[in-house]
Amino acid sequence: MTIVEENKITPGQLMFFIIQTQVGVGILYLPSRVEAIAKGDAWISVLLAGFFAQLIIVVMWDLARKFPTLTIFDYMHLLLGKALGRIVHVLFAAFFIFQSSLILVLFADVIRDWMFTETPKWVILSLIVMVCAYLVQDSVQTIARFFVLVSGLILVLILIAAYAYSQADFLYILPVGQAGLLSIVKGMNETMSSIYGFEMILVCYPYVEGGSKGKLKAVLFGHIFSTLLYTFMVFTCLVVFTQLELKIIPQPVLYMIKALSFSIIERPDLYFLSIWVIVVATSVMAYLFMAVKGVSRLFGQEQHNKVVPYVTIVVFMIALVPQNQAMIGALLKMVSYLSYIFILGLPIFLLIVHYSMRIFRKRRALA
Repeated sequence: MTIVEENKITPGQLMFFIIQTQVGVGILYLPSRVEAIAKGDAWISVLLAGFFAQLIIVVMWDLARKFPTLTIFDYMHLLLGKALGRIVHVLFAAFFIFQSSLILVLFADVIRDWMFTETPKWVILSLIVMVCAYLVQDSVQTIARFFVLVSGLILVLILIAAYAYSQADFLYILPVGQAGLLSIVKGMNETMSSIYGFEMILVCYPYVEGGSKGKLKAVLFGHIFSTLLYTFMVFTCLVVFTQLELKIIPQPVLYMIKALSFSIIERPDLYFLSIWVIVVATSVMAYLFMAVKGVSRLFGQEQHNKVVPYVTIVVFMIALVPQNQAMIGALLKMVSYLSYIFILGLPIFLLIVHYSMRIFRKRRALA
């Protein structure tokens, strides 16, 4: 596969690509989910999960730089062989499709609860899917430019949330370490499903200008920003709500902002959601882009835009299936388990295969 030079992005654009992929619907649910496990130490779980994820990023980067002109959908065939490589290719592309669908499901769930309670689910999903598909059919450079353009909205979200410190009580998180090491580690596990997105490097690596170290720095800086943002949101919710309140509030960030009082703004939560919709859309676009890239390479298509309509329809149909919280929970759990296989396990396995093949070739050459 050849990458057109005009289609490349800068390391800075890659950084925003990572940030927009990571920051999405999970920012609303994460505080209550991690607090249910790690109590007042939930913010520590988020920080430790971010640190652990950096180790995975280094593994992915080391794998990607071995094949600087190829995406993972290309070099997995070289490492695993034609038959096994094709099977893993199909499963990996399906994983990104399920990831896109899960984000859409959670997105529609929030929008229906807070804004359009009587609007059919398929209407909400179709609107966001059409917008995402429209942008994804363009080049990676265009997508990256859009992500950079809307990144300023994240700062607005931070400023709105920061106003909640006028009602904060830092005694809620004391004593530090109250949950115990085991609970903090379990909280890390819950956090990981929200901070995924750094796997974008496996697909975007050949599209980025510059050397391998510059690409690694871009991904790490983007990931660090996302980790600090999630930590900030979780910490803010911990010092605003009591543990009892967090147990019964599914989306504490929205409830926290709704409770804020501004002299000229009514229902600040709706303004927050209006901005958050765009942030979530970029996350859907990123995973849809990876899914489309996987499917297009599976069928030998150089131009990914030809398969965008078909992949989008599949993502849309899957998102329509969950009709209650039990089904949404099942989809969330399934994607969480798959993430350990494809985001944590697969890159490590492929890197081991690569080094094993290189050692075998050296020994064969010396024989």
